[in-house]
Amino acid sequence: MGDTSYCKVAKKCSGCQLSNMDYSRQLRYKQNEMRLRFNRLCSLKKIVPSPDTLHYRNKAQFVYKREKNGRVYCGIYQSATGAVIKCGDCALHTDVQNQIGNDIAKLLETHRIPPYDSWRQKGTVKSVIVRQSRKNGDVMVVIVWNTKSKFPKEREFSDALTESHPEIKSVILTESSGDKLMSGANPKVIFGSDSITDSLCGCDFKVSYNSFFQINPGQTENLYRTAISYANLTKNDTVLDAYCGTGTIGIIASKSAGKVYSVEQVENAIKDAKHNARINGRDNIEFVCADSEKHMEELEKKGIRLTAAFLDPPRAGCSKSFLVSLARVSPERIVYISCNIDTQIRDIRLLSKLGYKAEKVQGFDMFPYTRHIESVVLLTRLA
Repeated sequence: MGDTSYCKVAKKCSGCQLSNMDYSRQLRYKQNEMRLRFNRLCSLKKIVPSPDTLHYRNKAQFVYKREKNGRVYCGIYQSATGAVIKCGDCALHTDVQNQIGNDIAKLLETHRIPPYDSWRQKGTVKSVIVRQSRKNGDVMVVIVWNTKSKFPKEREFSDALTESHPEIKSVILTESSGDKLMSGANPKVIFGSDSITDSLCGCDFKVSYNSFFQINPGQTENLYRTAISYANLTKNDTVLDAYCGTGTIGIIASKSAGKVYSVEQVENAIKDAKHNARINGRDNIEFVCADSEKHMEELEKKGIRLTAAFLDPPRAGCSKSFLVSLARVSPERIVYISCNIDTQIRDIRLLSKLGYKAEKVQGFDMFPYTRHIESVVLLTRLA
């Protein structure tokens, strides 16, 4: 029997798909999902529970709605219906994130700044993203506003917000056109700095307004430590870190490896990754902004022999051509991290045809109360 007492709107909001299950049942459900998919592929380890089941998110996203009486409330966007579910105390957000979300609703009301109405396509503030560092509690607030309107009195707004919340070190405006609600471009810092700092596995990382940084930091450390242990690195290893983002896995792995080559297509992510390597004193890691497949071809031309590779692709998984290129370079060990076990299994089956064997898989409950599962698979090259 489930327990939805942790959230007043669990039945209305589609964010927590497993709200009808207590946590032990959620873990059994997810372990069974892993078993059904990986049963004949490799050895299946027991899923790792999240250190925190509530208030674990380091990133919260709020949308706002104005009622007929002029009051503004904050809530969760329901993508299936386009509705705003009134919720100022989401149990997955931290208390600080919820407080800031509610206070912004009051400021929108007092400053007469209209929330965006996706049905009428009118209004100013489309969404607000609140990032919070686990390391020091610092907060970044990102306001996504509609380019067809104006955001008035920027300084007054940010002054009022930061006066109530001294933990806020950064307030950024980003522009959004069209139907996009949760992301914007052309960032403008209206208070503080353009980033905050967080840490994972003893390394510090710059978190920008649009950085990809895992949502559940405590569980991310468990996942990364497992991934790096699967790679069994020594100072004799030359490692590929594909889809590296801001360099988290590669920088942590570089403490054990001889050399790490990290590749990512997003230019801003590579800039942050290079900064992250500097602040952690890692000089044995090289970052390249390029397509992963083309970078593999460059490594092959240079005669660089990889002994291990980390793959952490987006939900769509790896392209067939990239996996073929990777197999030609033939690292001895491949550690494949994924948030989508269906595309992960598809890619593992292709790698098995290219000379690799899936040895073991470990599931991680990165997102309690949701269906999502993060998994790490070790593949070894056949002789």
